[in-house]
Amino acid sequence: MTRIRSALQGAAALLAAAATAIVSSIATATPAHADAAVPPVNSSILVTGRGWGHGIGMSQYGAWGAAEAGLSFEEILDFYYAGTSLGSLTTGNTIRVWISADSDNRLHVVPASGLRITDSAGRVWRMPTGSAYKQWRISRSGDVRVLHYKNADGNWVKKATTLSSSRNWSVSNPDSGYVIVRLPNGTSRDLRQNVSLRFTSSGAKTVNTLTMENYLKSVVPAEMPASWHGEALKAQSVAARSYAARSRTNSSSPIYDVCDTTYCQVYKGLATRSGSTRSVHEQAPTNTAITATANKVVKAGSSVALTMFSSSNGGHAASGGTSYLTAHPDPYDAKMRNPAWSKPISASTIQNAYPSIGTLRSVRVTARDGQGPWGGRATSVTILGSKSSITLNGGQFKSKFGLKERLFLIVGGYKPGTGNYDRWQALGGTPSWVGAPTASEKVVSSGLAATFEDADLFWSSATGSRYLTGPARAAYAALGGPSSALGFPKADTVKDSTGTVTDFQVGRIRCLTGAACVVSYG
Repeated sequence: MTRIRSALQGAAALLAAAATAIVSSIATATPAHADAAVPPVNSSILVTGRGWGHGIGMSQYGAWGAAEAGLSFEEILDFYYAGTSLGSLTTGNTIRVWISADSDNRLHVVPASGLRITDSAGRVWRMPTGSAYKQWRISRSGDVRVLHYKNADGNWVKKATTLSSSRNWSVSNPDSGYVIVRLPNGTSRDLRQNVSLRFTSSGAKTVNTLTMENYLKSVVPAEMPASWHGEALKAQSVAARSYAARSRTNSSSPIYDVCDTTYCQVYKGLATRSGSTRSVHEQAPTNTAITATANKVVKAGSSVALTMFSSSNGGHAASGGTSYLTAHPDPYDAKMRNPAWSKPISASTIQNAYPSIGTLRSVRVTARDGQGPWGGRATSVTILGSKSSITLNGGQFKSKFGLKERLFLIVGGYKPGTGNYDRWQALGGTPSWVGAPTASEKVVSSGLAATFEDADLFWSSATGSRYLTGPARAAYAALGGPSSALGFPKADTVKDSTGTVTDFQVGRIRCLTGAACVVSYG
């Protein structure tokens, strides 16, 4: 048995400190810089990142973390929209939502007792019911609206009404409070209040007009899980109401105020029907949060603020170009592991995306914005090949390869099917306690070594992939790693009553709690 000499202990301590610094750098801003070029390892690179979305304004994961830390919804909003205030929505109670999935230039409505059509002159026509009426359809013919119904034989039959066909028609059902709209994909949506077929220059769009609070009943649970902390749900309610109100004021369309996708805010209506299944989207906890914050909006001066939000900012908010959408560290998001992600990209995928480069030589983040982990969000990425190179902005690289954010680090290797990658995924991947890779995988002594935030993984054909953590991690590195007499680890670092034990091909490292690590061979 050999006790590691004091010099070796000092080396291990330095290595441990370096490892701590690496992990710490993930959570703090560092100056903008160009990264080193990363050649593919195992014919692949790995992009590992933080956050999901644009990172501007409120982080939804951060709001959850802040609420769990004891902040009220007012304090959460003040943190993410600094310098704003809470006020009341004083103009307009309704909002017009474009139902983008209804894309066939017609409005199909499922028959129900109580249905009626009202034209913009106020004339009302009640839609008959019975076995003869299987489905209703409003369509455009030139500049007028035409009504058809599908009969028992499946044929469409034109139906005369007392309405003005040149005016807008609004379908509603005062008995149920919602209209069932059939979509081109065969599913249906229950949409509260009124639904219209609004003409565009060359076609038509389905538009749902309803009160702001009814609109939010669908938006808030679509944007944030209803199971999250109530104060986070309240913050989301106010942010969503403010975003919708501002969109309504600044809409570029004469027929709708806001869309129903992530380009605006996700809106699914009251429920979705598929066959005999009806899935209700409105949830009691989010309805409670909406009611508790009724009519409240975020104000920037006398105007409603642009309350942008995204799933996660990765621990550092991005600048949105206003006095209240600023770049700043976010400790509430940073403590949430779930927004961490990783994605392997094969060399062939990159070569197929940009065939002019030839054979992939390296990928390099050539500029960052200086705000957040790794020096901030990528603003420029250069892909170098055997024939040429191409430089993309961060957003282009993100979109081309389906990444969640521009806040990422590129390393080599770690592709599916390799020992360390598959073991890492089995341990939980990036969101797990192991964390994300901090360097490219390296070939060592006929095996592979991989460095992560909170562990090192070592693979050989004889031992498989094993992890080292804590003092044993630094001690093993100081001894020379797999090149030392110990060889590769044949078991993971495990805790016992005295500290930790790691077994190797030829020996063991025992690290006593509060004391030095001891190495034994044989």
